[in-house]
Amino acid sequence: MALFGYLRAQFIMISITAFVVCIGLLILRVDSPVTYAILIGLVDLLPYLGVGTILIPWLVYAFMTGNFALGIGLSILYGVVLVSRQLIEPKVLATSVGLDPLPTMISLFVGLQLFGVLGLIIGPVSLVVINAVIKAGVFHELRDYIMNGKAQ
Repeated sequence: MALFGYLRAQFIMISITAFVVCIGLLILRVDSPVTYAILIGLVDLLPYLGVGTILIPWLVYAFMTGNFALGIGLSILYGVVLVSRQLIEPKVLATSVGLDPLPTMISLFVGLQLFGVLGLIIGPVSLVVINAVIKAGVFHELRDYIMNGKAQ
């Protein structure tokens, strides 16, 4: 069940990213903003790279070709997407998986530090497993077994 919650959270985050990018590209009057927004939303699945994989080369190209208005606009859009994603992701992930936002954010950070990019998946999954073990009373039963020599 938690896996489906995690996938649901990722879908929500992709949708939010695509929506924000679409609005930004409409404001910048870019041709085919919906197509670019969907593409950028899908690329957002890549940890670390994500939105920057498309927006950074695009804004560098805009600056190099002398289109400073588009370059500045894409830079601002990239910043807005990064900030909004960082603010919204812990809450969306926590709500979809059924965990509190703070432990979820900690699990993302610890997972990232211990396992790198793969840790962004391992951290929250580990938190879900630990939470399930605690709710099932496994630690309580184990403590009783150690202290009394039998499970109750």
